[in-house]
Amino acid sequence: MTGASATVDKLAAMVGWNGSSPYRPDWSSLQVAFGHQFPTDFRQYVERFPPGAFDFVQVFHPYEWDYSESPTVYVEQLLARNDLANDIEDYYRFGNNLGELFAWGTVNGEFELCWELTSKPADTWTCVVADIRGRTGERYPGGMLDLLLDVLGSTGRISSLDYLREVLPTTFEPYS
Repeated sequence: MTGASATVDKLAAMVGWNGSSPYRPDWSSLQVAFGHQFPTDFRQYVERFPPGAFDFVQVFHPYEWDYSESPTVYVEQLLARNDLANDIEDYYRFGNNLGELFAWGTVNGEFELCWELTSKPADTWTCVVADIRGRTGERYPGGMLDLLLDVLGSTGRISSLDYLREVLPTTFEPYS
């Protein structure tokens, strides 16, 4: 957990966030609703950051108002978010079953930031930046926090999101 803790601290410093989240999620209930354990870096993100956004980049926080602070509603709404994409032939399948993509964030509502669910431990899941409209996807060989650091740090390691260089640097803005 130390690596993820240092990474969430690095992200907070990058975006000028000195606060903390007032929420202490019921991870057991969230895990039951999701059907999997959440990656450590996501758990640490949720415990450090409240619901909010990094300009165009949003992480789906379980305590956003839309989810009514209900783990079941949170998972159901995230599954429904990309359900229509499952009708596209020869494209990723979205859901919470093994081999499917589960969205944990979005970029400007155009790209979905996802985990590719496998039977391996959650901390080893590959992230995918999915462009549903363009029917493309870019695999990212790191975790959620590493992907956010690359995107928000404008490293160019994620070519589909390279356009964000024009609007960076960014700050974190909580919703309330």
